[in-house]
Amino acid sequence: MRPIKLPVWQLFLYNEPRAWSPRTSSPPEFFYGGGKSRVVVMSKSRKVKASGIVLAGGRSTRMQVNKAFTEVGGLKLIDNVLGKVSEVFDEVILVTNDPESYFCYADESVRIVSDLIPGKGPLSGIHAGLYCARYDVTLAAACDMPFLNMDLAVHMIDMLGDHDGVVPRIGEYFQPLFAVYTRRCLPIIEESLLLDRLKLSDIYESLDILYVNEKEIRRFGDPAVIFYNINNREDLKHAEGLVKKVIV
Repeated sequence: MRPIKLPVWQLFLYNEPRAWSPRTSSPPEFFYGGGKSRVVVMSKSRKVKASGIVLAGGRSTRMQVNKAFTEVGGLKLIDNVLGKVSEVFDEVILVTNDPESYFCYADESVRIVSDLIPGKGPLSGIHAGLYCARYDVTLAAACDMPFLNMDLAVHMIDMLGDHDGVVPRIGEYFQPLFAVYTRRCLPIIEESLLLDRLKLSDIYESLDILYVNEKEIRRFGDPAVIFYNINNREDLKHAEGLVKKVIV
């Protein structure tokens, strides 16, 4: 399939002060999913020549506030995920349809882009990130998952080989919002968006996806913690409890 012609994405680069920059100041402590010790600033992973796509486009209808700016353990969700991704990936792209709220994060190390085909959920965000990425290999990471494990992220990239993507899978359930995608996925994703086939797992049938099973994932921590995501205030409360278990 020939890729559709898309408009040039908007790129926001501002020199305004920001709360934290991965290149210019010391990062905060990050929640290291499944770990036994105080959250590390650097994971054990090396820096990789790939793009990290942080998805912050959710409407947060159940939270009634922008959940990216809610805090778990005294740290904003967006700061936590951006911090982890910036420590490991050579390029960081923040995808949001509310760029004004994230201007303070835009600098030479974080690019902010919006959906090219808007209004179609996380698949639109992954599409925009892939389209804008400097590298062929990317990691998509949702901003509402405070305990993501970046050693697992690098491991998935190492597993990629000639596959189109690498996706964690627990039984019948996929984890598409902490997964590796290559630029080869773009034509299938574009076609799915235009046909309103928006379920992420459905596109896997048309791609060569390598799945990471639960046994492999458990080498890096408890999957229930690593992939824990926040959709409402009850989830937020539960995450605070998880912080006490994950962090000594």
